[in-house]
Amino acid sequence: MHTLKITAIIYVILAAAFSTAYGQEAYDINSTEVKEIAGYLSMEGHSEHDLATCSTKQRYYEEIAEMLNDGYTKEEILQDYEAMYGEQGFREPNKSGFSILAWTIPILMLGAGSTAFILRIKNQVNNQRREKAPLPAERNAGENTEDEVIRAIIEEEKRKHF
Repeated sequence: MHTLKITAIIYVILAAAFSTAYGQEAYDINSTEVKEIAGYLSMEGHSEHDLATCSTKQRYYEEIAEMLNDGYTKEEILQDYEAMYGEQGFREPNKSGFSILAWTIPILMLGAGSTAFILRIKNQVNNQRREKAPLPAERNAGENTEDEVIRAIIEEEKRKHF
């Protein structure tokens, strides 16, 4: 009876140990969790490369899988990579503070510069048109002489034919 109790206790202990060992999923580089976390990282510019051929990308995936197997959470892994590589280690910047400002200012400056350039060109074109356009008095004088010449030609042609 005593051996039966000891056997039952050992069985319960082993069952509990195996259930926790098998209950924890072993992560590898093809796990969805690993791929999700790796999707946040730029991987030193190798994030768009093929996993099968890029050793740098494979190293990142293996590190992430190892950290997940060691019990790290997604947030802890991302914080660890941020501590190692800073914000450059991520594909997207943080959406707060100086980081977002540093990403948006170049775009805003490009837009402002383009707008200023276009307005400057429009003003120059308008100024050149104004300078080339004759004054109304000059225009009337030129039109009057042209009209007189045309009338004289028409009158001369009428006399020839009639």
